[in-house]
Amino acid sequence: MRRRLAQWKRQYISKGGRITLIKSTLASIPIYLLSLIRIPKAVAKRIERIQRDFLWGGGCLEGKAHLINWKVVCSPKEEGGLGIRKIDLLNKALLGKWVWRYAYEKDNLWKTVIGVKYGQEGCGWKTKEVCGPFGVGLWKDIMKEVDWCWENIDFKVGKGNRVLFWTDKWCGNEALAQSYPQLFTLAGHKNAKICEVWDSSMGQGGWNLRLARDLNDWEMEQIGDMLNLLKDFRTSLEEDSVRWKWEGNGVYGAKGAYKILSGSSAEVFPYRRIWMDKVPTKVSFFAWEASWGKILTLDKLQRRGWQLPNRCFLCGYEEESANHILLHCTVTKTIWEITLAIFGVQWVFPESVIEVLLSWRGSFVGKKRKKIWNSIPVCIFWTVWKERNRLAFRGGSLDIQKFKNSFVCNLWSWVRVYNGEETYSLLGFLEWLGTT
Repeated sequence: MRRRLAQWKRQYISKGGRITLIKSTLASIPIYLLSLIRIPKAVAKRIERIQRDFLWGGGCLEGKAHLINWKVVCSPKEEGGLGIRKIDLLNKALLGKWVWRYAYEKDNLWKTVIGVKYGQEGCGWKTKEVCGPFGVGLWKDIMKEVDWCWENIDFKVGKGNRVLFWTDKWCGNEALAQSYPQLFTLAGHKNAKICEVWDSSMGQGGWNLRLARDLNDWEMEQIGDMLNLLKDFRTSLEEDSVRWKWEGNGVYGAKGAYKILSGSSAEVFPYRRIWMDKVPTKVSFFAWEASWGKILTLDKLQRRGWQLPNRCFLCGYEEESANHILLHCTVTKTIWEITLAIFGVQWVFPESVIEVLLSWRGSFVGKKRKKIWNSIPVCIFWTVWKERNRLAFRGGSLDIQKFKNSFVCNLWSWVRVYNGEETYSLLGFLEWLGTT
């Protein structure tokens, strides 16, 4: 991993390219070992440190600011991250697949060997707990994932000869022993299988619970609720099987298991306005940083200890911040006004960059121009930031007309290169934008 993500490579690729390289190395180099062996915590932290330093910079060569928390970076794009997977959670999801395979697959050789060596528990869906002192490390680590895996597995009843009526989850989200604990205490056979409780001699078949005593009046309501729950279930000639709850086909998937382990955030993030197929990845990455308000403007540099006067490089009057320079600066507003005028739109700007992206809608511009409309905010952000950096690092004065032309030419090149529109002249491009 360190050789593939060598620090010198950062000098030659953009941050968008760095994301691609990080994901490709994670998906190819350690994935086989992660699917078999529990990775030590120290190794996982070391690999993540290599990834962080490669993405943001840092290490022994130079010190670069890590602008956004790594936990946010490793969250899905829908929740405001970059979709880079955390090593330890990916490891758990891949190991959990062996727990699923042991329950799902029928008579494979590896399953037979494991079952004979460690013994089976219950009706043979999983092995007994591995507690020997020697030679059991591999399956012992895999069995540590049993609890969370079986919380997301339930049974599909067929013949009912391998599913326990009271203690297995086969009807509803929990076992009948948990839903009706008082009735479970009255059960004559607490480890009865479904086929033993199902009585096919009762007309079309029915449930014979075989309780240890007659029911009291206050227990009749519970038995009625349980029989009402069971009325749609019956045995069949198929074999009993397991089903993964969170997949439509009922089969375990490492991607879905990773989502369960990582959890989900309720935060709304405009990822569709940032990560677009037709926009260069480095531009989308900058827009992602700006939406979090983490670009290195002068106010952020002052917080990091830099002694710098805070004046906007474009207007020269107000203090520079991400929201000011990308939205509210008088110079930047000219670009927004030109864009909105071309499309014939009037709009009151929100306070922050993320609010702009969340409220940017394009249904009124027509289907033909919608792709261009969606990419306009990101293009403006990129054009403004490039001009700001030119003034900050190279000096000189701002030419408003050249600044406007730079934005229009950037958008024009995106249309030609990424959207495939046959617009060969700048004038024709402007006329095309202005038509419905």
